[in-house]
Amino acid sequence: MTEPTWIAAAGGRRLAASVQGQGDPLVLLEVGLGAESTSWAAVAEGVSRFARVCFYDRAGRGRSDPAPKPRQPEDLVQDLRSVVQALSPSRPVVLVGQSLGGLIVRLYAARYPGEVAGIVLADSLHEDQFERCAPLFPPATEGEPPMLTGMRRFWSGGWRDSANNAEGIDMLAMQAAGRGIVTLGNVPMRVLTAGGFMVPGAGFGTAGPKLQAAWDELHAQLAGLSAGSRHDRVMDSGHFMQTDRPQAIVEAVRDVMASGVR
Repeated sequence: MTEPTWIAAAGGRRLAASVQGQGDPLVLLEVGLGAESTSWAAVAEGVSRFARVCFYDRAGRGRSDPAPKPRQPEDLVQDLRSVVQALSPSRPVVLVGQSLGGLIVRLYAARYPGEVAGIVLADSLHEDQFERCAPLFPPATEGEPPMLTGMRRFWSGGWRDSANNAEGIDMLAMQAAGRGIVTLGNVPMRVLTAGGFMVPGAGFGTAGPKLQAAWDELHAQLAGLSAGSRHDRVMDSGHFMQTDRPQAIVEAVRDVMASGVR
């Protein structure tokens, strides 16, 4: 296993980062709750052909040191800032966030707008998704896909307890913080929406189109946060777009960089 780049974080902790490629701006990849940072490998390989790129293990994941729980929004933002300042102390970065990572990078951009050159949201979490989508899930049936069972349980209330996610993240606090973001100015931004609710075999059945429509609408709201945004749909991808359709994310990063990053 390749030795990581070690990043100093608050409390004497270390975060393990993987860095490849050359040049500026740095592209920083922030993963969601349900995947390891190494799931970014194909995206990082693609981006490294035209930029320097980094993904890292959040506290307590992979090779990074653990941190006190429950983890608050500011904890996640400050760990991300530790990575940014260690690797790109004088140049704004392009932030790419998948799922929960999308909310983390939005919180960062709202807090430190001068440090962000561009944003790509890859099937990002939306702070209102649980209340909006959970009532649309199909009723439980015998023999349904385990993924659907677990997803229904989490989206219908399990998300409220920080013990139900491995990182101990306070999702109620994350939700409140996300609702506090009213604008991201005119930062170049691409919002990529997966068609995961419509993917064959996902188990959503006739509820799939309604869930997908709600998901698209929530992501359109995210795109509305920046005057420099564009909303694209990647209908042949599931939620983990970084492994299902990595090239879509690579091209979105390239597009953001070509659009005149700050």
